[in-house]
Amino acid sequence: SELRVEVLPDATLRVRLVSGTAEIFGTELPPEGWLTIPPRSKIAIFTWHGATVELDGVSESEYTSDETPMVIYVNTHAILDARRARARAAQGGDLEASQGPRVIVVGPTDSGKSTLCKMLLSWAAKLGWKPTYVDLDIGQGSITIPGCISATPIEKPIDIVDGIPLEMPLAYFYGHPNPSINPDVYKALMRELAQTLETQFSGNAESRAAGMVINTMGWVEGLGYELLLNAIDIFKANVVLVLGQEKLWKMLKDAVQSKPNIDVVKLHKSEGVVLRNSKYRQKTRSFRIK
Repeated sequence: SELRVEVLPDATLRVRLVSGTAEIFGTELPPEGWLTIPPRSKIAIFTWHGATVELDGVSESEYTSDETPMVIYVNTHAILDARRARARAAQGGDLEASQGPRVIVVGPTDSGKSTLCKMLLSWAAKLGWKPTYVDLDIGQGSITIPGCISATPIEKPIDIVDGIPLEMPLAYFYGHPNPSINPDVYKALMRELAQTLETQFSGNAESRAAGMVINTMGWVEGLGYELLLNAIDIFKANVVLVLGQEKLWKMLKDAVQSKPNIDVVKLHKSEGVVLRNSKYRQKTRSFRIK
C-alpha cells in the first residue's frame, strides 16, 4: 500500500519510520530517524510488507491507497537488471551486446515520468549499478537549473530530501523553459550531450553495462513528438517506457517498428500523480535557482 502526502507550500513536514520497511520513490526510509520533507513536496511512502509511519506537522493532503502500479514498475526494473547483467557478461566481445539498457521515459505532462526515473535509478543503484541519469526536461528538470539538459551518474539511491547528487553533472545550457523557441539548438545540445556520454561509455565498460535512464518533457504532440523521436535516435534508446497515454504508445511503436532492438512498453501511470498548473511550475523553476 501507499501513503500519499502533499506538503504545504510554506511549511515542512517530518516523516519517521516507526516499524517495518518503506520507501519513497525507490529509496528506503531509514529506521527511526526523522526526515524533513521540504515545502511543496508531493511524496508517496510505499511499503511492500507493511510499515508504521509517523508524520509530524500539517500536510495539505494525505491518504492511503492500495491501487498502485509499483508491482509493474519493479517488474520493469527486474527486466532492466537482467539486461544489465547480460551486458556485463558480454564485456570484451560484441560492442552492441555489452551495451546495457538505454531507457527513455516518455508521456504527457504530469504522468509521473521523473518519479519513475528516480525509482528505476535508485533500485539499480541499490544493486550496485551506476546508471547514468539524463534529464532532457528543460522546464522541470531535476539535476541542474531550469533551461538545461544534463546528465549525471547515479552511484547510490537518490536522497529523499536532497534529490539528485550534483558532484559530477554534465550540463548544457539552452536558456529557455520550452524547446519551441529554438528547436535546432535544443537538438544540437542533445547531440552534444549524447556524444560526450558515448565517449565516456567507450572508456568505461561498467557504465556502459549500467546504461542510462532518460527523462523527457511532457510535450508529446507536434514538434514535441518530433523531438521525442530525435531523442530516441540521438541517445540510441533501446527501451521506451510510455506512461499514461495509449495514443502516444501506438504512435511510437509504429514509428520505431523498422528499427531493430527497440522495445516500446506501455505502463500505467500512478493515480497519485498530482496535476501542476503553469503557476506552480513557474514557482518550482524559481525555487531551483538559489
